[in-house]
Amino acid sequence: MPDEVMLLGACDPDQVIGTTNGRLMFHRTTLLDPGRVELVEAPLRRAAARTNLGQGERHGAPDPIVAAVVERRARAIAALGRPMATIELRSQGAVVTGTGTGGVRDIGIELHGTYGWPIIPGSTLKGVAREYARQMGEPVEEIFGSEPGTEPLVPGAVSFFDALPGPEGVKVVVHVLTPHTRGYRSDVPADGRPQAPAEYINPVPIEFLAVEDGVFITHLLGPEPYLGDAVRLLMEAVKDLGVGAKTAAGYGYLDATRRPM
Repeated sequence: MPDEVMLLGACDPDQVIGTTNGRLMFHRTTLLDPGRVELVEAPLRRAAARTNLGQGERHGAPDPIVAAVVERRARAIAALGRPMATIELRSQGAVVTGTGTGGVRDIGIELHGTYGWPIIPGSTLKGVAREYARQMGEPVEEIFGSEPGTEPLVPGAVSFFDALPGPEGVKVVVHVLTPHTRGYRSDVPADGRPQAPAEYINPVPIEFLAVEDGVFITHLLGPEPYLGDAVRLLMEAVKDLGVGAKTAAGYGYLDATRRPM
C-alpha cells in the first residue's frame, strides 16, 4: 500500500443514478485502516441532493416506487383491522433528523433501512408527542407507556409508525453551518486556555443534508379514545416543539394534517 492517504468517496455525482440507495451510499462504508483513509463527503452530498437520496432526479418525476410503497404500507396497516389515523407532515422550513446516530458518515438525516429514503422515525414522533403531553400536564402512560426503567413496564396503547416520504417525495438539499469560534468552543490546548474568539479567525464551513420541502406520511394505530388524543398531541407537538436537531435555529417545525378515512 502506498504511503499517501487514500481518498474514499471521491465519486462523480453526475454518475450516481436517481434511484441509488442512499443508505448504501452513506452508511455501508467500512474503514479497514482509518489512519490511511480520508473520507471525501462533498461529492456524495451533491449526489444525494441531486437524486433526493434515491427518490429520483430532482428535475424529473419521483420514482413510481415511492408512491407504491406509501400505498402498500397504508393497505397493510388497514388490514390489521384496528383503528388507524393517517397524518401528513409538511416542513415549514427544513428538517434534520438522525444526527449523531453513529456510523462512519454522519449525514444528519435518518434513512430508511430498505429504500434509503429520508424518514422521520416513529420513535422521534412518539417522543416529541410525549414531551408535549408532559409539558401540557396531560397523562402520558396510557397512550405512550411507562417511563423507561420504571417497574412494572406498561406498554402504550398507540403505535407510532415511521414517517415516509409522500407520493411526490421530499426535497433533499445541502445546508451549511459556519462556526466562527470553533477553536474557542472545542479545542483546548495544553495550557487549558482555549483560543479566544476574534475577527481574524477563519470560519469553518460544515455542509450537511436537510429535507426542505415535501410531505411525510405517518400512521398511528390504537384504540379510541387514546388514538384521537395521540393524534392531537402529535399534531400540536410537531408545530410547537419541532422534531429532530437544530430546532432552536428554526429547523424541524412541521404542519400536520389528518387525512380523512
